[in-house]
Amino acid sequence: MDCPTGKVVHTLKTAKAASKRARRRTDKALAPYRCTVCGQWHVGQASGLKRPIKTIYDNHQLRFS
Repeated sequence: MDCPTGKVVHTLKTAKAASKRARRRTDKALAPYRCTVCGQWHVGQASGLKRPIKTIYDNHQLRFS
């Protein structure tokens, strides 16, 4: 199954192995993660965000009284 994002799809086992290989080649920490788009495993680095981005919901009704 291909990912619509164009990333390489792994099983958990191959993602762990790929992250180990990548750690030897680069100084950045790479780790397996499950994709929110396709549900498969990919290897990548942390986004660097300290906290999640706040979601603003616009489906609430304003009450004027």
